[in-house]
Amino acid sequence: MATLLLVWMVFSLTYDLTATAILVGVCMSLMAALLTLVHPIRCTLSILIPSLGTQQGRKILVSTVMTLTIATCVPNMVRNVNWTAFLIRCSSHSLIEGVLNSSRTIDQVLSDMNEWTAKMPGSSGKIHLVLKQEIDVLDIWREISNMTHSMKAELQSLHDSLDGASSVLQKLTGAALVAMVLVSSSMYLIGYLTDLKYDNVYMSRRLVTCLAVSGDATLPIKYQHRLVKTSGVKMMRAEVQRCVWSVAVLGFYAILCFSLIGLDHFIYRTLEILLTWTNDIPGITYHITVYLKISGRAIGFIPFNIDSLDKKYSHRLPLLPAQCVTPLSLPTSSIISSVSLLLFIALVLVLGQVFAQRLRRKICASFYSRCEDERTRYLLQKILDEREREQEKDDFGGGAFACRSKGRVEISKVNGVRAVVLDLCCSLDSELLAAILDTLEVHS
Repeated sequence: MATLLLVWMVFSLTYDLTATAILVGVCMSLMAALLTLVHPIRCTLSILIPSLGTQQGRKILVSTVMTLTIATCVPNMVRNVNWTAFLIRCSSHSLIEGVLNSSRTIDQVLSDMNEWTAKMPGSSGKIHLVLKQEIDVLDIWREISNMTHSMKAELQSLHDSLDGASSVLQKLTGAALVAMVLVSSSMYLIGYLTDLKYDNVYMSRRLVTCLAVSGDATLPIKYQHRLVKTSGVKMMRAEVQRCVWSVAVLGFYAILCFSLIGLDHFIYRTLEILLTWTNDIPGITYHITVYLKISGRAIGFIPFNIDSLDKKYSHRLPLLPAQCVTPLSLPTSSIISSVSLLLFIALVLVLGQVFAQRLRRKICASFYSRCEDERTRYLLQKILDEREREQEKDDFGGGAFACRSKGRVEISKVNGVRAVVLDLCCSLDSELLAAILDTLEVHS
């Protein structure tokens, strides 16, 4: 148990190994001392293992599955959304950079035109073309950079908050579930010791023997569908109904978990398709063609060329630069198998919870045999009372008025026999009662 606790706290809840080992060692030492000295605690820890097969164990598994799914899928979805924001931010940054750099192309055009006009004979440098920009490029760069850093900081803060919340949720859930199992086992033991009606619905061997000794081993109609046999694999109708309801609840959690896993895969596949589609879109390329020609006429009608300028300038604006494309965050491949395995174990626990409850009662009966005798006496008395009411109804309900006094005499006799049977069943040993039952069967 100490090893399982250590592995669970270190590898599942991500606690420090040294501190966890010290804590587990101290807890196991205290537990060993309490098991040796305190009888109820020994019984509580003994029924702790069967309690894991009941509803409390399923709660632990379902909570583990939900925590594992949320802690794995939600951060991955956030990373992919963060990737989308980074892609948009980077491509916008590159596009704005390309637009701002396009002014350099125009500057180059004007510079070439100025050089060409300066070389013309007779110009003397009097022609000078200037491009006046109405925007402050540095101020735009500064605003874009501030916006980029602010968006990046917000997304990183969201990612860190989700990681921290996931870790805290795992630890709180683990502590709450351990406390829940301990409290459940303790409450079951308290109810078993203090309330004779609590979980007293089992057809034990002692009860069967006492009914046989009373002379009539048949159960009243009221108790034929209420009592559960402690041996065998047959389940009662109420147990089957509880199993069906538990399977339905488990199916709801399974749908929820696989919906989160499917959403994670859907986001990844959608972004992958969008990325492929975006890569197929070509960038924007524009061209500036400058054609200048100076010509004249000799003697008024003979044309001639003085000089000409013919240049072509190109500039490309990439929509999605290569440095902006980073790999997407793949969904965890093992999450489906892990969740399926844990849900399958929970389903097995649903089918085995009936037998776990029976085993829990048997453990308590082995620790507190005197209390089990009192519970058997109480249940036997209730069965005999119900049998008496059925006999009284049969005697007085048939219309035979003359049999009423005789019925009262028989009932008084039954009361006396019942008291003797109850005292006998509670005072004799189970083996002796079994021997009496075998003797009665032989004589019958």
